[in-house]
Amino acid sequence: MADILENLLKKKLKEIQSKNSRYSMRSLAAKIGISPGALADLMKGKRPLSDFYADKISCNLNLNDEERKMLFSSVSTRSRKFSNQKILSEKELSMITDWENYAILNLMKTTGFKSDPAWIAKRLALSEDRVKSCIKMMMDLGLIAVRNGEWQRSHNNISTTDEIPSAALVEAHKKDLLKAIDTLEKTQVGVRSYSSITMPINSAKLPEARELIRKFRRNLCLLMETGSKDEVYNLNIQLYPVTTIRSKEGKSTT
Repeated sequence: MADILENLLKKKLKEIQSKNSRYSMRSLAAKIGISPGALADLMKGKRPLSDFYADKISCNLNLNDEERKMLFSSVSTRSRKFSNQKILSEKELSMITDWENYAILNLMKTTGFKSDPAWIAKRLALSEDRVKSCIKMMMDLGLIAVRNGEWQRSHNNISTTDEIPSAALVEAHKKDLLKAIDTLEKTQVGVRSYSSITMPINSAKLPEARELIRKFRRNLCLLMETGSKDEVYNLNIQLYPVTTIRSKEGKSTT
């Protein structure tokens, strides 16, 4: 497993050095965002490759899909609490579109979590009945398991499919936006960050913009999940057309 990581990193270093011969392994460590010692230990197999390190390497070195698959196949099972990333099917996604389900799943990662509907209800400002309903649904889907009498996530990471039209995903986004509006009116400026910008764009750069947003989202997640986790937040980023989109033939589309 260490050989796969070492070969991949040496390949990326060689690519960068072809443009900048003075670029070193220490420079590569800085680009990834870890210490040179940690990088050396990972490459030599002295430190197990975790999802945390794999995410940092993948995001900051802009790995392609094949490289990402290769990297994450090398993640040590010792570093994972349960199984690999779970990608929700359309049916599964349609059943848990409400924000409460994702909030409960992430609350399970916080310090001092209690497998108690009343405690969860208080932390998320929900009714106990709603918490129980969400827990049962996610247990039925296999997203939550009972281990030693405690509720725990069955998967360390949960995601949806990319670039595939999904009515359930649209519904989930709508509910996230409604929750964001509700929270905007109820929280103080110091514990939230809402901003927007309207700009003229070169639409040919949209794929690049989407990739930048994806990278930012993953890097922010890495930053915020480092250390003791005490609250659950939701990040929504919207990039959408204000003008009516025109086809290549110059006709407006809806």
